[in-house]
Amino acid sequence: MSKEFLRVCTVDEIEERKGFRFIIDDVTDIALFKVDGIIYAVDNVCPHNHTPKMHLGYIEDEHVLCPVHFFKFSLKTGKLTGEAGCTLPVYEVKIEGNEVFVEKPDNKFFNFDF
Repeated sequence: MSKEFLRVCTVDEIEERKGFRFIIDDVTDIALFKVDGIIYAVDNVCPHNHTPKMHLGYIEDEHVLCPVHFFKFSLKTGKLTGEAGCTLPVYEVKIEGNEVFVEKPDNKFFNFDF
């Protein structure tokens, strides 16, 4: 089964080190970030506090800090930095020309392993 990708925006619409929010459906809310020209897509809902504010997070290297409690997640893996715990879902990104496409999630999940 091949992955399905959805067009979300153009590369030019995403500012360096600032979040961009894209709502796919009633349960999938994605945050995009451009760091050193690379675009990352993560779930916009923090798995720790369940608020849809990751797009407002602070960028530190290749990590995003949740703006509510400053939990630090890898933009590459979604793993919480420095402690065991919840994981932020990440999505594959494809660039075609100037268009940004994000992998459509098969289903919504939360990882409550903390």
